[in-house]
Amino acid sequence: MSILDNLRQVKRELLDEKHPLANEAIQFRKTYAIGYAMLVCVNGYPSEMAKDVLKKQIAALDLPAEFKKLSISVAMEAETDAIHKVLQNLNEAKHKYLFMLDLYDYAQKDRKITEKEQELLVLFEELLQLSYEEVQFIRGFRLAMLKKDVEVATKVVQAAFEQNVEIPLKELPYFIPGFEYQERLMQMTLLSGQKKKLGYATYLNGEVIVGKGAELDLNGMKVTFGNEATIIVDGGLLKADGAQFIASMDANKTMLSLRNVGLTILQDVHFFGANNVRAIEMNNAKVELDTCSFEKCFDEERGGAIYFTNSDHFVLRNCVFEHNSTLGKGGSMYIAGTEASHMRKRDFFSRITGKIQKVKLVMNSCHFKESRAEMSGALHTYDAEISIHNSTFDSCSSRAGGAAIDTLNCTIEANGNTFTKCKAGMTQAVVILGSTKGTTESAIGQFEQCEPKNLMMK
Repeated sequence: MSILDNLRQVKRELLDEKHPLANEAIQFRKTYAIGYAMLVCVNGYPSEMAKDVLKKQIAALDLPAEFKKLSISVAMEAETDAIHKVLQNLNEAKHKYLFMLDLYDYAQKDRKITEKEQELLVLFEELLQLSYEEVQFIRGFRLAMLKKDVEVATKVVQAAFEQNVEIPLKELPYFIPGFEYQERLMQMTLLSGQKKKLGYATYLNGEVIVGKGAELDLNGMKVTFGNEATIIVDGGLLKADGAQFIASMDANKTMLSLRNVGLTILQDVHFFGANNVRAIEMNNAKVELDTCSFEKCFDEERGGAIYFTNSDHFVLRNCVFEHNSTLGKGGSMYIAGTEASHMRKRDFFSRITGKIQKVKLVMNSCHFKESRAEMSGALHTYDAEISIHNSTFDSCSSRAGGAAIDTLNCTIEANGNTFTKCKAGMTQAVVILGSTKGTTESAIGQFEQCEPKNLMMK
């Protein structure tokens, strides 16, 4: 169990974290607590330690402290009417599962279960008419609770889903602090006519390729990228609105590649690169990003967060770039048309069509914060038509070239932008507009505390 897991456990104990059923009707909670008290009392009148555990359970259920005495009294009598009320109270699968996990949690606190406790647990499993698959889930998850092992818990939940057991995922972290179920997805290729829709947060290992005529729907889920993990949409359709792309420390490939696709619009998507990998690379693709965010993305050579090339339509609206970097050009974005020198020298994506295309970049109301690069702290553009409006470049930096922007062989239309505390390490200006005509410093935007200069035109 990690330090964070232990801290969460202590927080739960010290701050009296509420039970998942604390918002149920009060009579439901009282009857639930009486059922719990039956296990507390099964070995005889409870010890002070046992009464303290019951007290915490009653507090977690948001019941008055004085209810502890009544629950012990009713449980000690264990009249058939009281037992029937407990069973009738647990009429939903979720209630049954949480009740049994609560009982197992108590029974194994001292890392042993007495014969009477074991018999009571088995009787409740039978009286609640739990299926074999449901019992397997409960007993498997209680072992994960005992070991405080998230990996075991994940395997148990995965197996239960495969048996069509409806797991109360939102409630399970109460029993294993920090637990978050992630479905495991290995290497996969979707061919024409095939569709895949995620139902849960997913941990990805290997390549997922979405071919022409195929569809991948992330369903707004969190996708964590492990070793060799990447999603390649090659002519297929991606639905990713509201999704999260999260790189693990083992991630070593660009998380998302869009190739040979028609207009693809991504809305409210979050990319976290863990200072390990790039978020998106795009080739022969028409792409629009709306209210997307890119955090701590990294690439060794070009475009810490985004690499866009061989395409003529790229629009960004209200996007946020924070703490992205590269050892090469374009801390957050590298944009290149097919006439870029490195494009002529080699087939970067292995699928260049040969058609000469000048990128048309439109960027409105975007924010770049602390983007860093060897050259072009935030944005490097080569062979493009650029339109940048009402965007902010805050504390961007580079050793060479522009601290915020470099453009080469480009035309640019810009206004309403703000550049604050952008610093270049050498003598070049914060913004370099190479081979660009017809623009001025005042037209581009406002400059505040930038070093050593605001604008250099070559």
